[in-house]
Amino acid sequence: MNPGKYEAWYETARGSWIAGREFGLMMRLLNPPAGASLLDVGCGTGHFSRRFAAAGLRVTGLDPDPAMLDYARGLGGGVDYLRGTATALPIDDNAYDYVTAVTSLCFIADAPGALREMWRVARRTVLLGLLNRRSLLYRQKHGRGAYQGARWDTPADIRRWARQLKPAPRIMMRSAIFLPGSDAVARVAEAMLPDVLPWGGFLAVLLRQPDHEYIPYRTEIK
Repeated sequence: MNPGKYEAWYETARGSWIAGREFGLMMRLLNPPAGASLLDVGCGTGHFSRRFAAAGLRVTGLDPDPAMLDYARGLGGGVDYLRGTATALPIDDNAYDYVTAVTSLCFIADAPGALREMWRVARRTVLLGLLNRRSLLYRQKHGRGAYQGARWDTPADIRRWARQLKPAPRIMMRSAIFLPGSDAVARVAEAMLPDVLPWGGFLAVLLRQPDHEYIPYRTEIK
């Protein structure tokens, strides 16, 4: 995918609104302290990497595509970038407080293998942003446009993958983007429907190390 076209989607009305809802949900789940380290796996053009950095985290973005990384570096944002693949991370064990993969895991065939690698390098938490098969977005968009070739996952898939992780994680799931559009109806629905409902197109999954104390949500990030 062309990096410029990919990044331009976030500047559209729909892309900006969706990305904002996704980021807000992820930050509510992570609730990270300022200065914590975060590895963003499959960062692409670094859109979410930069947002995590702007929220006060020390961020490294990782991607296998040199064109994406070159584009991301050109945008700045206080993020370090590293070339590598999710299934063989060139990183030491327990190197980062948090590891994220925002919809990138949906394009990796060996999702369990990539998750094992992310779990290996995370001291506290792995956070996945996945495309939810149990959603209206799936019914409208799977196999089309930018979603072509993407895998759509379910909570059962995640629990199956998590059984391979040692030590076994504590799991929390939330969702967002209940209606695929960005019109007034979609925005009202998003405000009214609680994120504990499992039917949003974006499924956020927190996998927490069992010895890591979890701090509940802060005030919602807009």
